[in-house]
Amino acid sequence: MPLYTFIGDIHSAADDLAVLLADPEVAATRLIFLGDYIDGTAARYFGHATESAPLAPLKVLTMVRKRVREYGDVALLGNHDEFWLRTAHGDDNATATWVLNGGHRTWRKLGIYSSNPNHVRRALNGALLKPDTDFLAHLPLMWQHGRLLAMHAGVNWQYPLTQQTTTDLLWIRDDYYDDFTTGSHRWHRNLFNKVIITGHTPVQTLTGSHTGYLKMQADAQDVPRYLIDAGSRSGLFDGGICALTLTVDGEFVRAKRVIKGHRYDGQQIVTPAMLVDQAH
Repeated sequence: MPLYTFIGDIHSAADDLAVLLADPEVAATRLIFLGDYIDGTAARYFGHATESAPLAPLKVLTMVRKRVREYGDVALLGNHDEFWLRTAHGDDNATATWVLNGGHRTWRKLGIYSSNPNHVRRALNGALLKPDTDFLAHLPLMWQHGRLLAMHAGVNWQYPLTQQTTTDLLWIRDDYYDDFTTGSHRWHRNLFNKVIITGHTPVQTLTGSHTGYLKMQADAQDVPRYLIDAGSRSGLFDGGICALTLTVDGEFVRAKRVIKGHRYDGQQIVTPAMLVDQAH
């Protein structure tokens, strides 16, 4: 039976992505990248200390493009990737929003040292960066196969899959996760009868969990949804990249995540002491 591995938000962490792709169990499956290949925070905060975290958006895009081209893997568009596209198309509002979401850091990594929107647009459409711009421009917003359904952020339960908007697929959060009709917290019931896999929101910020992914079910009979944004380059001490492997029927096979170049079981709780020990 074929296996599918979903890889959450990478955010310029080429070093961690290289370790993940070198894992033979991951590499042997078909990969579905959930978007947000660029941007990110160039630091890791431990509360008492701060470490630098390298950002390499072009290396990430090169690795993802290679997997898509040579192995037939799938890469979906994320909201940060859309900043790049809309800026390349001359949308100044998108450029301003990109700045608020780490755009300046990314531009410097792309060799762009001006904040003038016209200069940035020309660079993204220039010879050096146009292959990446073209790659992002052709990425789908959604992927489904068998009982599996994936997109970057989530879905709007009020509309069928054929009527989902780009904004919801790239940006939705609370209305996708939660059922607000009850007085206490409860996950929204999965209305589409497919195992849905998304990124977009670090699991640490949503539940306080320090595992690599989150399984959401309204009750034991509800079809599960998985959130696999493990907080890569978010500034969180345990921010990393999660890889969730499922069967075509949505059965769980395994989960892995990479933090600071080390592989962990996706269900393992990683502590600050464990990460500090890596340096010794």
